Amino acid sequence: MGNQGRISDTPPMALSRPALRWSALVGLWSVVGAVLWITAVQFFLLALNPFCHLQRPRITQVVVVSVDKDPNSQLTDYVTARQGDEERVLTMTKAEAAHLHTEAEYWVLDAWYADGLRPTQFRLSLERLLLEYPALLLLPAAWGLWRVRKARQKAAAAPPPPVLRVFTDDFHLRAQRFNKGADSAEAASTKVDEKPLSR
Repeated sequence: MGNQGRISDTPPMALSRPALRWSALVGLWSVVGAVLWITAVQFFLLALNPFCHLQRPRITQVVVVSVDKDPNSQLTDYVTARQGDEERVLTMTKAEAAHLHTEAEYWVLDAWYADGLRPTQFRLSLERLLLEYPALLLLPAAWGLWRVRKARQKAAAAPPPPVLRVFTDDFHLRAQRFNKGADSAEAASTKVDEKPLSR
């Protein structure tokens, strides 16, 4: 019923902490790479489309006046909304426009560019904010990379953890100790027998 019979010299948590740091680095750099890729694609499409133009990003609260179908688009509908004393015509997705109610207030996110094909305004949500402005993810990613760097420096400066030695027993070790004890007892008795008699 004995177990290993070996001495473990692996320090506890010696593998998990570096593994966690490497996992965090891979995840954070993946986020940075995805953000840069999405931003590059957006600028590429912006440069190719002659009808695309930049507009001011903003978040506003509007009151819906009416929702009108756009017969020329399968993606968007027109939403007439009132913002203070100003009346605006928003271009929103058909799914979002279908859930709007007249004389109700909604928070609306404006995209940073308009191309005449995709929606220009969206219902405000965290998911939509990050999809339209993925560069916002660079701030928490930079903070995470800084934390990982500080943790790596702290781990490098810290003294090595104590070595955990676990002593276990099994049949072979017990047999070796028994034979060693028997040999020692036999050697001791032989030495006593061979001792010369004093006169």
